[in-house]
Amino acid sequence: MTRRAEKKVKRIMRWFSADGYERGYDWKGYEVYEPVYAKPMYIGGPFVIFVKGNKVWLAPDDEGEEYIHYSILKADEEERRAAGQT
Repeated sequence: MTRRAEKKVKRIMRWFSADGYERGYDWKGYEVYEPVYAKPMYIGGPFVIFVKGNKVWLAPDDEGEEYIHYSILKADEEERRAAGQT
């Protein structure tokens, strides 16, 4: 992530009162970042930020939901691989 993009991501996370953020799985050529909260937060639809170069934007609900579904499948796949399953 570029320095400029990082500043934008941090600003968005502060605006949503996130305690931090973590990188998700790359998706459709984009870096993905998700908020981290110390306490459970209910903020509506999936909250994901897409980054490509200096371009940073908050995913609309439908695209956020599509990414969340993808990331769940990807995490399940990684768990199976780590357990020696295919």
